[in-house]
Amino acid sequence: MSDLPLICPDWEVPDTVSAFVTTRAGGVSQSAFNSFNLADHVGDTSDAVASNRRRLRAILPGIRGWQWLKQVHGARVVVVQEETTSTEADAVITREAGLALSILTADCLPLLLAAEDGSEIAAVHCGWRGLAAGIIDNTITAMQTPPASILAWMGPAIGPCHFEVGRDVHAALSAILADDALASAFTPAVGEKFMADLYKVATALLRRQGVQRISGGGLCTSCDQRRFFSYRVSPVCGRNATTICIRSA
Repeated sequence: MSDLPLICPDWEVPDTVSAFVTTRAGGVSQSAFNSFNLADHVGDTSDAVASNRRRLRAILPGIRGWQWLKQVHGARVVVVQEETTSTEADAVITREAGLALSILTADCLPLLLAAEDGSEIAAVHCGWRGLAAGIIDNTITAMQTPPASILAWMGPAIGPCHFEVGRDVHAALSAILADDALASAFTPAVGEKFMADLYKVATALLRRQGVQRISGGGLCTSCDQRRFFSYRVSPVCGRNATTICIRSA
C-alpha cells in the first residue's frame, strides 16, 4: 500500500475496505513530534503537519476526501457524505466510496467498524470519557448495518500494564458496565488506584450492542514508544492516525 511503516488490521473485511494505523516514522516533524505527527492542534508546525498529511494522503490514491474530526472526548457521532472541516465529534460514519475517515490518538483507543459487505464504515475515538458517555452505543445506533453484520477492530491504545486510573474513572465506567465486565476491565492497584483495560471495556460495550466479531487489541502505546505517541509518557507529543475508507471502483 505504501513505503510508510503502517499497521494493517487483521480482520475479515472485503477487499474494497482499506484500513491502517500510522506509526511515528516517515514524517518531517521535529523534537517531541518526531516524526510522523498528523495532528494540527498539539504545537507542531503547520508546515510539518501539512507535509505529513500529504504523505498520508498519497497512501490512498484516488481518494476524493479525507475526514478529520475535532475530537473532544464526547459522544457525538456524525455521518458524512463529503469531506467537512472543523467538525466536532468523536466518531464518524460514511457509506460513500472514496472518503477516508481518520481518528487521531496518543493513548486513547481507536476503533474501526465496517459492514461485512463493505457498504458502511466508521472510525471511533474511544477515550474513557467518551466510552462512559456512550460513544460506542451512539455509533452502532447511527449505523444502518445490523450489529450482527458489523466487524470491529481495536487499534493501539495504552494497555492495562500502564493505564493507572483513579476511582473517578472506575465510577464513570461502572455506571455503564455490567458487574462481570467491570471486574474484568479493572484490576485493583496501590491505594485508591486501578489498572484499566480499555480493550475489555470496548469489547463489553460492543458485545452488548450485538457486535460479536471483534479483533485487534494488545498493542500498548506506552510500551512501544518507538512506533506510537503516548500522552501519558510525554504530554507534548504527536498523534498517530487510524484510517479507514471504502475504495472507489
